[in-house]
Amino acid sequence: MPQNSQYRKAEDIVAKIKRILGDFPGYRALHADGRLYKGTFRANEAARRYTRAVHLQGAEMPVTVRFSKGGGDPYAHFGSTVGMATRFYLDDGRVTNLIMLSQKLFIANSIDQFVGLLDAGLPAEPGGPPNLAGLKTFLAANPNSARVFQMRAESPAPVSFAHTEFNSVHCFRWISAEHVETLARCHWVPVAGIKGQPPADLKEENVDILYAELEERLAREPVPFDLVLELAEPGDPVDDATALWPEDRRRVVIGRMTLTAPASEKDTGDPVMNHDPTVLTDGIEPTDDPILQIRRGVYEVSAASRSGGWRSGCPFGGEEKR
Repeated sequence: MPQNSQYRKAEDIVAKIKRILGDFPGYRALHADGRLYKGTFRANEAARRYTRAVHLQGAEMPVTVRFSKGGGDPYAHFGSTVGMATRFYLDDGRVTNLIMLSQKLFIANSIDQFVGLLDAGLPAEPGGPPNLAGLKTFLAANPNSARVFQMRAESPAPVSFAHTEFNSVHCFRWISAEHVETLARCHWVPVAGIKGQPPADLKEENVDILYAELEERLAREPVPFDLVLELAEPGDPVDDATALWPEDRRRVVIGRMTLTAPASEKDTGDPVMNHDPTVLTDGIEPTDDPILQIRRGVYEVSAASRSGGWRSGCPFGGEEKR
C-alpha cells in the first residue's frame, strides 16, 4: 500500500461529513462533544506474552480518556453510540492512543465504500437533511454496511460510561519481545458491569447527562476498566471493520485502567488532543484495514479545521499570503 494512502480523499471525506451532519466551527467533524478525564493504567503479566510495547510491560503510567457523543452536533442529546479515546503518556515524552466505540463495527470496509455512503447521504440542498432515499438505495446495494446500521439501530444506549463496554473496530498486530505476532481487537470492559437502556430514554435527559453522571460518580469513587484482547483465529477477517468474529474467540485481560477525576486540554498541555488511532509504539502495528489506514489523514484534516492548525498562536501566522 502506498505510504501516503492514509491521506487519500481525507479532505473530501471531512467536507462531506460536515455537509451531512452539520458544520460546527471549533468542533470535531465526528464525536464533536466530548470531555476529558484522567487516571492511571497498569498492564499485567499476560500483556507481555503478546507485546513488547513499552506501556504494556507492567509499570503504572498516566492516561487521559476523552468520552464523547457520536455524531457531529455538539448540542445534540446522547444516543446509542458513544466514544472512548484513551491516551497513554510514555516515560520518554511520547504518547500512544487507543480509540474505541460502544459499537462493535464501523459502517464501511473500504475507502470507496465509505465515500459512496457519504455521497448517498448528501443533502439535496445546503443545510438540508440527509438524503434518506439515497442512503436506503446505498444500503440495499451494500449488505455489509446495512448489517452494521441494523446492529447499531438495535443496540441499547448507555446508562453510564462506567457501565459501557468499548470496542476497537479495527484489528492490530501485537508483537512480543520474541517476535511472535498476534492479531487481536481490543475492548475496555467496565469492572462495574455492563448496563444499557433504550435510546429514547436519553432523549428525555439533559444533553450532558452521561458526563454529569460520570463526574458525580468520580467524586465518590474511581472508575476502573479492564483492557481485554480478543484473539483472532485463522480465517477471521482482520482488515474488514464491518465484520464480526465468532463469539467464542478467546479473550485475555491484559491490564486495568482506573479513572479518578475530570481533566482538560489545558491540564495536558495539548489544546488540540488529536486522538489519531495510528499513533502507535513499537510492539503494536496496524493491519492493512483501509479504514484504519485513512484515519490519520481524516483526523489531521479535522484537527486543523477546528483548531487553525499551525496558524493558531503562530507569530507569523497572520502575515499576508504571497
